[in-house]
Amino acid sequence: MSKLSHAKIHFNDQGTPVAADFDDVYFSNDGGLAETDYVFLQHNGLPKRWQAHPRSAFHIIETGFGTGANFLLSWLRFRQFRAQHPKACCQRLYFSSVEKFPLSHADLTRALTVHSELSELCQQLLNAYPLAVSGCHRLSFDHGTVMLDLWFGDVSTVLPQLDTPADAIYLDGFAPSKNPDMWQDSLFSQLYRLSRPGTQLSTFTAAGLVKRGLLQAGFSVTKVKGFGRKREMLTACLSDTPTAVTAPEQSAPLDGAVTIIGGGIASLCSALALTQRGITVTLLCEDADVACQASQNRQGAVYPNLHANLTDDSQLHVQAFLYARRFYQHWQQQGLDFAMDWCGLLHIASNSQLQQRQHKLIANGFWPEQLVQQVDPHAATELAGLPLAQGGIYFPLAGWLNPQQFCRQALAYLTKLSHFSVQFNCKVSAIRKNDGLWHISSNQQAYQCSTLLLACGSALNQFAQTAGLALNKIRGQVSHVENTAMAPLKTVLCHKGYITPQWQGLHSVGATFDRQGTEAVVTEADNSENLALVQAQLHQPAWFAQSRVKSAAAAFRATLPDHLPVAGPVPEQPALYLLGGLGARGIMLSPLLAELIACQICAEPLPLSLTLRQKISASRF
Repeated sequence: MSKLSHAKIHFNDQGTPVAADFDDVYFSNDGGLAETDYVFLQHNGLPKRWQAHPRSAFHIIETGFGTGANFLLSWLRFRQFRAQHPKACCQRLYFSSVEKFPLSHADLTRALTVHSELSELCQQLLNAYPLAVSGCHRLSFDHGTVMLDLWFGDVSTVLPQLDTPADAIYLDGFAPSKNPDMWQDSLFSQLYRLSRPGTQLSTFTAAGLVKRGLLQAGFSVTKVKGFGRKREMLTACLSDTPTAVTAPEQSAPLDGAVTIIGGGIASLCSALALTQRGITVTLLCEDADVACQASQNRQGAVYPNLHANLTDDSQLHVQAFLYARRFYQHWQQQGLDFAMDWCGLLHIASNSQLQQRQHKLIANGFWPEQLVQQVDPHAATELAGLPLAQGGIYFPLAGWLNPQQFCRQALAYLTKLSHFSVQFNCKVSAIRKNDGLWHISSNQQAYQCSTLLLACGSALNQFAQTAGLALNKIRGQVSHVENTAMAPLKTVLCHKGYITPQWQGLHSVGATFDRQGTEAVVTEADNSENLALVQAQLHQPAWFAQSRVKSAAAAFRATLPDHLPVAGPVPEQPALYLLGGLGARGIMLSPLLAELIACQICAEPLPLSLTLRQKISASRF
């Protein structure tokens, strides 16, 4: 993972963007979309190949996202294809594009003005365009039928992190003579590794080093007429079956059905991700309703945990945080009615040691200021709306969300689907594999399924197959406080605990961490501890003095020793998956990790790098 820099560009007399570092245009002055259509769609056999494609998803890999013109035209053509062929097997498009120097939002906005025929799609892309942070940014369009995976980073480091073969490859980028660092033998060998029988490739260039590189990697290469004034370009396909293709982590369930054991936000996010793909889902919940345990919080803070250096942990948090924002906003737009406010979050530097760590985090310059910025006490006071004695770091995109409302709204949506069902008060006692099926024993009846996902929070390691998980159950209590003096609070305040702005007349103040607690019951001692922590950390603020606890909630967080979640298949247990160990980050982590598992089950492109998947794999235990 490396620090990103935005592309340095200017616009020529024709209005075409030009990369200053490479002295090359992003697309032809003669017509960018016409060039895209000719070079990349027509010479990859698109859209015709979609009609006979044998899988539900078609995967395009692109080197060099640039202005997004190749993606936008592919999206338009796929939308038109689906409208014309509603019963075709292929109904989802994945577009994985690598970009080392992403355009700034302002430059991308200007660059896309030339594509008036794509104005609606351009605006959707601009609305979703992510911050310049390394890693994969999964953007969903057209109700999840078009997925753009924007991989920000160097192609030489990104491609080895992918392992889902492409059906088509757009070999784009600046001319080999002007960008020699990209056009290396390793590029061609990685593209060959990411190919399978039937994969086609096209590129605008006919340079000798590109032709030789493709041939040496194992492709069959053909020269054809180039676009416009270009005399020639190259197309390629496999000369034989690649020997180095990485097999999918898991194939789709044989009967197209998955059973989920759980009832919190991880379970509901997983059910949404799977049903969107047409998978039949059965949810087994031990309580009388969903979100009765750790997901019962009124106002959970949503923000990433960042380190001063570009660690894998930080990258996971940033990717999950940005994905979660898009995810929850999407479902609100779809009509789910749950409380959420991206009001920002201020992490107070409550002691000198924390102040130094925060200063180092900002000084290292790895994180864009749109994500996090340092503020002094005066600025902190302005942001909070209440007088503060300390500064800190501010997350302008962060906020809070009511996970219980979200879960129950998601359930209401799911129960309207013909391929979803739920069983409440269903206490699962054991699972076992027999004759290719998972057999589930419960207090109600026996269930069978081909694919099983365990997303049951602090009960994740109760089964023989998961007993090796070193899961820690940490009891926590949140106090719901009434205080008119705190009414002006405009942003979430974090210290060793947190305070939210008021919602329905109450502020959430929490949360305790009790490693010895054995019962999820509310105690007055914990309410007192929550109030005392605020007084100690924020230097006895006068506006907090009259706080009165009106109610509280207690539950168990499930964490693992390395403080990372677990998500993915269980080693040596075919078609068994885990999602858990989310600690206090379930709201933020669940959407992306649920998406990951759905893609693993359905053998679709994965939204996390190989490195990050290994960090959260169950095989680490």
